[in-house]
Formats: sequence, C-alpha cells, structure tokens
Amino acid sequence: MAAGQLQSGNLGVVIASVILLGLGGVICLMGSLFLANLRQGAKARELAAQARQGAQQRLGASRVQDLRPLLDAASGDTHGKAIRFEVQLPPQAVPVLAIEAELRELLAKVTAYAASVMRAGATLQVSAHAEGEQAVIHWRDLDAVDARPPLARFFDSAHAAGASARACERIADHHGGRIYSAPCAGGVLGLTLRLPLQA
Repeated sequence: MAAGQLQSGNLGVVIASVILLGLGGVICLMGSLFLANLRQGAKARELAAQARQGAQQRLGASRVQDLRPLLDAASGDTHGKAIRFEVQLPPQAVPVLAIEAELRELLAKVTAYAASVMRAGATLQVSAHAEGEQAVIHWRDLDAVDARPPLARFFDSAHAAGASARACERIADHHGGRIYSAPCAGGVLGLTLRLPLQA
C-alpha cells in the first residue's frame, strides 16, 4: 500500500514537473514573441519617421516645373547617335511639382536609352499633354517595324539598361507618378510617363 502511494506520489510529481516545464516554455515563447513584436514595432515606427522626413525634404526641394522646356532640352542630346526628334508640345504649360534635377535625369536616361537602341536616322517622337489630373509624356519610335520595338523593352529585366530603368521608376514613384511601356494612338508600343498635374 505504501509502495503504491509512493509510486502515485512520484507520478504526480513527474506530471506536475512536466506541466510546469511546459508552462515555462510557453511563457518564455510568449515573452520572446512579445519582445520581437516590440522591436519590430519600434523599427516600423523608425522607418515610417524616416519616410516622412524624406517626403518632407523632397517636398521642400520640389518646385513647379513646366515639362515643355525640359523635354526640349532632353531632345537636344542624342548621345552621339544620329536619331531625329519629333517633339509635340501643347501651347499651354504642362506644370508638375518636381525636383528639376531628378526630372532632367529621368528624361536624359530615356533619351540615352532610345539613342542606344534605335537605328541611326530613326525618329523618336516625344509628346506631352495634360490628361485629366495627370501630365503625360510619351516616347515612340516612328520607324519601328516590330509590334514591341526595342524602345518599349526598357523595363525588361534581362535588358542591359536595367539600372537606368529602375532609376527612372524610382524617380517617377518619388514624384507620385509612374513610367511604363504602353502603346500610343498608332498602336506601336513606346514609353509613357505619368505625373500628377499641378493645378
């Protein structure tokens, strides 16, 4: 009888120990998850504060820019290759809120890419207009024979101009816009940049 009680008592101690160890493990796990969540929350707040600060700095550096003279200037640089330009600009201003240096960089990168992939003597059509609440710039190779000409492949991941394409996407995104491959009225794919129009 005493031996049975002793065994029952030992079994009870073992079960209680296992339960306590399990509870300790659960408490440790919950504590580590709580600390991890605290760290992630602090990091998220820090990143959000950095993003706000960056946005405020960008806003402070931004000025209202008319796209027409910027496009005229970008079209004058063929990067040593003989391509022609057909620039179609509206008589009225196409104002956007932008950092001029970054916008010039984007336009220069697109022009450099076009000059590198279009054949000598081909014509790059550059048009700009206001469409609703957006300023729209479109580049098109007027002498392209393919449905998807090299100009429209600027964003293909395998293309050598990948770094320039990513930089253009980043600049467009920073200004609340986007740049992408799209067809124009003629149906041939080209490049389109859309930016918020400044009232």
